[in-house]
Formats: sequence, structure tokens, C-alpha cells
Amino acid sequence: MQTHQHRTDALIVGSGYAGSIAALRLAEAGVTTIVLERGRRWRVRPDGDTFATQHRPDGRASWLSPYSPLTDKTLDIYPGVLESLAGEGLTMIAAAGVGGASLLSNGTMVEPSPELFRRAFGDVLDHAEMHDVWYPQARELIGCSPIPKDVLESDFYRSSRDFMDQLERAGIPYEPVDLAVDWDVVREEMAGRRVASHIAGLNVFGVNSGAQRSVDVTLLARAEASGRVEVRPLSRVTAIRPHGDGHLVAYDELDERGEVVARHEIRAAHLVLAAGTLGTTRLLLRARAAGHLPDLDDSVGSRVGNSEVITARTGMAPNNPAQGGPCSVLVKDWQDNPYAPVTLLNFPWVDAPADEGWITTIGASPTDPLGSFRYDADADDVVLNWPVEDPRVVRAARAVQDTLDRLNAATPGSRTAFNRIGTTGGNVVGGVPLGLATDGDGRVRGYRNLYVVDSSLLHGSSGAVPPALTVAAVAARVVSRLVPAVAGG
Repeated sequence: MQTHQHRTDALIVGSGYAGSIAALRLAEAGVTTIVLERGRRWRVRPDGDTFATQHRPDGRASWLSPYSPLTDKTLDIYPGVLESLAGEGLTMIAAAGVGGASLLSNGTMVEPSPELFRRAFGDVLDHAEMHDVWYPQARELIGCSPIPKDVLESDFYRSSRDFMDQLERAGIPYEPVDLAVDWDVVREEMAGRRVASHIAGLNVFGVNSGAQRSVDVTLLARAEASGRVEVRPLSRVTAIRPHGDGHLVAYDELDERGEVVARHEIRAAHLVLAAGTLGTTRLLLRARAAGHLPDLDDSVGSRVGNSEVITARTGMAPNNPAQGGPCSVLVKDWQDNPYAPVTLLNFPWVDAPADEGWITTIGASPTDPLGSFRYDADADDVVLNWPVEDPRVVRAARAVQDTLDRLNAATPGSRTAFNRIGTTGGNVVGGVPLGLATDGDGRVRGYRNLYVVDSSLLHGSSGAVPPALTVAAVAARVVSRLVPAVAGG
């Protein structure tokens, strides 16, 4: 098969939060940029059937695999929205599609407390700078806001209101959470003018109503409108290697069945990796194993973390079967928990029994960056190790249980149905730790004009809160450093 040759000033691999921020800022600086995205472009259709749902999973739910940890159904092979990587102690899931992780779930945007931020990053990042400059910029770029009063007071969010009442009785602090959601579209769902998606908790595989403020229709669309940024979907990068002062990137062009239809190489003066924790770490470890990037720092593949704890409580009065959605309440049990700070987010569970009340949450508590990726030559892929039974990991579930116990004590009849450390991780971060594998500005040590801007830079934690806002804030900071270097030549 012939290999097609290309050139570009800047090449970005990945189109999620970090890649889209990089594309927009490079476009604003006048830099010609190509964005490679392995997944397809998901345009919301008027018939409300763009994405698979939890009720009707199909190949759209899984990246080129008949299996997904989020359903027990055998699926058709398709370049769907989620890849799963079965590891040791943890099955990791990673987004695929133009827009990356911003396409999926809740778009929950939370800034950690100063203490939790410093625990996650140490002295690698200055908290005052991040809080004053980069977190606000990330919020503005993404466009997020808490649930409006009229939406919260609707029947669709009864479980959220019940949860708030329980938290008040238990004396546990909470607040509304910022979400990357278009609330006017949610109101159209409520009125029956759009397919029920967020209000029905059907958002794990994408939001069919178009209510999600995903970056493919916000930041990346702005970058493309400049005329300086070209996004190439279904473009799976297979190798990177230095070429002069830049890099040569090989990728396969896929069709809608995932079959290779063409092979390409791009000579990029500047290469920006934004493929996420799994994608970026995989590319770097594979390149080192192939001898293309032999001087990568030994820390590549290290300081990986997963703070997710999945819980459900039952025994309450019926509070609508699907529990509404997206999550609207952020529990901040950061001071009074005797084990560790705990964050809880009420999360819709569409399969909750209809005849009794359930409240499902995703919890998080600080854990050390105990995980790691290693390269497996036989599989030509990475293997993720997460020590799920390590006492430092188990402590997170114990801390969450303490919060649940206080909620149950304040809510007669309620009980914990399950509380388990997440073994399917969508919030796994780390692998290319900032300040170790890279310098403090995201430049990969040992190589010129090679940058990392995504969730792999985090040191295994985003401060016991969902990582999306921190990923965007770190990306905004790192991109502000690399743009002058790229634009200047």
C-alpha cells in the first residue's frame, strides 16, 4: 500500500479538551496545524440517534471491539466512542472521536481545593497561578455552568433534590457543580422537543439531544473556522520518530469499519501529543521500544492514578427510575472525614429498580500515583498495572464508606447497596508526569519540538475531583508556553 507524504508546521495528535485548546491557540497565532483523531466525527442527528445508549448498546459504544466493560452485550465491530484496555487490576476506558472525552458523560468541571491541588502536584505547579489564571481560562473556554433552578426543580431531578436534603440533614457540605451542558437544550428535552438524553441519564456513550457542550462544536469548531486548522478523523497514529528538528508521524487512515484504506506520513516541525493518558503514553512507550525515542526519561509510564469509587444507596422513597442526569450536586466531605477527603457526585443509573429509591454516586478520594504502564512487545501495546488491593487504595473506599454511613444515619431506611473501588476507570491520569518526563512547560525531555499537553501530564491525581477542568487548565498553561515557540519558528 502506497504511503502518502505530507508536511505541516504543527501537528496535534488528539482532539479532546487539551488538543482543541492547542488547536485554537495555534490558529489564533497564525500557525498552520493538522489535528489527527483516530475516532470518527459524531454530528448530532435530528432523529436523536447519533450515539448508542445504555438501553440499546451497539458498535457505536466500543472502539473496534465486540466487547465493552460498560455492557455485557456482544457488539458489532465499529469505530465507536470508547476503547477499553484490560489491565492488571483495572480496565481502563478511553474516548475515541472528534472531541475526545468531552463527547461523553457529564462534562463535570471541578477545581480542587488548594490543599488537594498541592497534594496532587506538589511544587510542580503553582496553585496561585493556576487558580488565578488557568482555571478561570479553562472555564471560559469550555463554557460551563451549574444546573438552573427551573431544571433542578423538575420531576427529572427529584433524586438530586432528595440527595441535597439528605446531605443537609447529615451536615455534609455540598454545592452545585459546573457542567459543560447547554441548559436550553436540556429544557427542550424536558418539553419533548429533543430526544430525552441528559434528563434520562443516557449520556455515557454520547448525548443524542446535542445538550453536551463538547469541544468539537465549541473550541475545535472555532479553530477550524480560522482556516488554519484541518481535522482528520479516523486517522490512527502508528509511530513517531525524530526527523531533523521536527518529527515524522505515521498514521493509518481508517474507514467506517475500522479497516485501513491508506497509509500516511507527516513531517511536522512541531509535534503536540494530546491523545490522553492511554494514547500519549502508548505512543511514547511504543516509540522508545522501537528505538525511535531511546532517550525518553525513565518516568514515562509512571505516576498513574485512579481515584474512582462507585457507590449506590437504596431503601429510600421512589425518586424516578433513571435518577435524572447529569449530576448536579458536588459533595465536598473534605474536612470531617476521619480517613481522607471525599468527593461524591450523584450519577444517573438507568437500570436502578423503579419500585424503590436509589442514589448512585461516583466518589473520589486522594490516592498515591501507584499505577504504571509498561510496553508488551508481543502485543505491541501497553499494559496498565493498578494495585487495587493496596492498602493505600483500599483506604479510599473506606473513606467513602464513612461518608455513606453518615448519609444513611441521617436517612432512616437507607442502606449502602455497594461501595467498590472502580475497576473500570475513565478518570485514569498520568503516565508522562509534568516536570519529570517533561520540563515544567510540557516539553518532552531529550527531544526538540515535542510537547505533551494532556491528562498524561497529571501526577496520578487531579485532587480528588473529576479531572476534566484540571486537564483543560494545565493544557491552557502549557499551550501558552509552546505557542510562542511554534509561532516563532
